[in-house]
Amino acid sequence: MKRIAIIIAVLMLGQSAVYAQKNKVKSVSEKDVPERYVKDFQRKSPEVMNVSWTMVDSMIYDATFTNSNGTKQVYRFSPRGSETRYYIEPKYYPKAIQDTVSKDYPKFKIKELYALDLKGKMTYQVLITKKKGKEPMLLNFEVTGKFIDAITLE
Repeated sequence: MKRIAIIIAVLMLGQSAVYAQKNKVKSVSEKDVPERYVKDFQRKSPEVMNVSWTMVDSMIYDATFTNSNGTKQVYRFSPRGSETRYYIEPKYYPKAIQDTVSKDYPKFKIKELYALDLKGKMTYQVLITKKKGKEPMLLNFEVTGKFIDAITLE
């Protein structure tokens, strides 16, 4: 039952990622972000001063900042809830994920990799692109490095 819930959550996120890719993401001022999202962000990270807000569509907003560890982090807010993305530096990419990408997607490279926390469930999401930057895909992995699925974004 847990696996089914994780898979459904990942698929829902994948769909929002596909939707986000099709729409233009634009920077917005904090005053243009719904107050409930700003307050939720301030509650989660009261010490953060430099945050940049982007609007993915009229109902989805990302708050991007550098956390106390010096790494990029994003909170995504939408009417369906919020998610947290912890971006991982290339030198810390899990070997199982690197091996899967090089074996199953040899013409692709990892563009970004982050740990995704959605309602307390952690997974990895990996954005890969062909060497020339075309045909992006989003790969989903369990925290153990086991492959879940792939979504073509274009």
